[in-house]
Order: sequence, then C-alpha cells, then structure tokens
Amino acid sequence: MTDQAAWAPTSFGARAHDYDRLRPDYPAEALAETLAALGGGPPGTALDIGCGTGKLGAALTTLGHEVTGVEPDARMAEVASARGLAVEVGTFEAWDPGGRRFDMVACGQAWHWLSTGERAVKAARCLRAGGRILLAWNFGSYEPDGAALLGRVYASALPGGLPTGSGGRASLSESDLDGYAEELRSHGFRQLTRTAVPWRTVLTSRQFCALLATESRHLALSEPVRRRLLNEVTARLDAEAGGEIHMVYRCLVVGASAAG
Repeated sequence: MTDQAAWAPTSFGARAHDYDRLRPDYPAEALAETLAALGGGPPGTALDIGCGTGKLGAALTTLGHEVTGVEPDARMAEVASARGLAVEVGTFEAWDPGGRRFDMVACGQAWHWLSTGERAVKAARCLRAGGRILLAWNFGSYEPDGAALLGRVYASALPGGLPTGSGGRASLSESDLDGYAEELRSHGFRQLTRTAVPWRTVLTSRQFCALLATESRHLALSEPVRRRLLNEVTARLDAEAGGEIHMVYRCLVVGASAAG
C-alpha cells in the first residue's frame, strides 16, 4: 500500500512542475517582518537550503537578496534554474560551500528533512558573523465545510489513514517549531523570533488533488490507492462543494542571528 522511497527528500522531483505550480508560495511580508525583527539591514547574499523549485528563493529575490540554492533533486533544481535561481545540486550535508559565507541561510519546508545532527552546525558555518537564519513553513488547513467533507472521504476511502513516514518527517505540526527554535538556541544562535502571516486561496478540485499528489504522505501510497483516493476526492468536491476548496494557510518563520 505504501512506497517507502517517498520518504526520501528526492521523492518530490517526480512531480516537480506540479509542485512548482501548486505548492504555496511564501509571502514576502513574512520574511521581511522576520528580518526586521532581527534588526533589518540591506539585502545581501542568501543560501537557500533544499531550495526545491525555488519558491522561497523567489520570495527572497523580490526582497533584493542574491540567492544561491542547494537542492538534492536535479529535477527540482532544473525548475528552480528556469526561474533564474543559481542552484547547486546535492544534499546540504554533503555540499561544499568552498569557503563562501552568506549573509543569510534560509530553508523553506525542508529543515525537517535534514540530518538533525548536522543541519544547525553546518548552517552556522555557512553564515558570516551576525548573519541570519530563516526557517519557513506553510501550514495549510481548510474552511470547516471543506474539512468535514474531506474527513468523510478519507474515513471511507482510506480507513487506516495516511502513512506517517520515517521519524514522523511527513507529519510535521506547528508545535515542532518550538523544538527547532530551541535547536538553534542550543547551537549559539540568538535573537530568536517567530513570525506568522495568515493567507487564503481557492483551488479547483483538480488543482487541489494535483497539490495533494505532490505531498509525501500521498506520494507514499501505492499508485492505484493514490489514484482511487484522489479520484474520490475530486468527485466529492465536484458533487458537494461546487468543484472547489477554500484553503487557509499560515506562513510561519523562525528567525535567529548567528553570534558575532
């Protein structure tokens, strides 16, 4: 019923273009507000860890930063490069900065995929003295009617629930961010801050199911099971919700400054 390869950080590349088209963007205001809380300052160089298709990098570019991305999946990196982002293919853990230090290290929707024993240490080494780190996630939910409808569909079509993945990596919640903030503090980062920016969007039933198909917990389902589930979601949204779903997002950013 499940595909264990879907728990690898390179699993998303199979649907790179849908990921880029449908995964939520990062509101530039959330990033700007976090940087302001850390003292502001002019734009500089930024390292985007696990840059994916370049969504976070694009938001940082709009704020004037010069962004270099590191991405383990060449298919995702190709899409990011098409956006104009400079991307180096490889895992962050194995990547060699070649002596470079950045004004900012950023990571969107990917910190929880990195090695817990290495990520904060290496991020600090990639920063100049006093540089900033931004860890960003979009957490999505649904308006009540949509949530109730989806609850009925999943209870019927997938009574065992979605798989949770190795180490719970696919079942991240907002409460996990407290642990990430403490992790940064324990590795010498200071001025810990958190920003939350709510926003909303409406997706058609087909857009929504294409979005679900980019998420690791759905990618982990076998192809026949995933297809049946998403076909049922599409049919029920079309029949009972006018063919659309109202998404409610919160962009959460954990920010901190390196010592120096």
